[in-house]
Amino acid sequence: MKKKLSVLLICSVAIVSILLTPTLIADASRPHDRPRARFASGTWKYTPIGKDFRYGDSYTFILGDEDGTWTGTFTGTSYDVFSAVIQPSGIVYLHYGLIFFEGTVDGKEGTLIISFAPGENIGGEWSGEWEILSGTDDLENLRGHGTWWGPNKDLEYSGKIYFRQPKYDDDDD
Repeated sequence: MKKKLSVLLICSVAIVSILLTPTLIADASRPHDRPRARFASGTWKYTPIGKDFRYGDSYTFILGDEDGTWTGTFTGTSYDVFSAVIQPSGIVYLHYGLIFFEGTVDGKEGTLIISFAPGENIGGEWSGEWEILSGTDDLENLRGHGTWWGPNKDLEYSGKIYFRQPKYDDDDD
């Protein structure tokens, strides 16, 4: 009798779990639990500070830095560093870059580190992608990504940004 009761209890728990799983999954994905993304756009104008060139096998390797001015969703200034290569075909390929932004986004102040790459310059027109890696102060929880494009030193950007929910430390240190 105990064995039948145990088997019945286990089967009942399994059936209830199977029936409730879709409800729990649907509840977990409700929009109120997810951060709301919003559209971001504006201009990013930069002025080169310096470039270091290295040469090898018909390629030119570039390490550089620049100062940037941002308007639109991101309003402020930046210091940017990058690495790129000029291929034998003349196409400039941006391997990787980092933007150290200081300013405001949606009326909130702080700093951001934004990656920008990969990118290409074909005939004087740049295009590539950007992603927010981290932030400080009021921008600590800001994340987002998008694209950038335009002629040298006068770029446009667009994408989506959102403020993720802060993680709370409930340990009593």
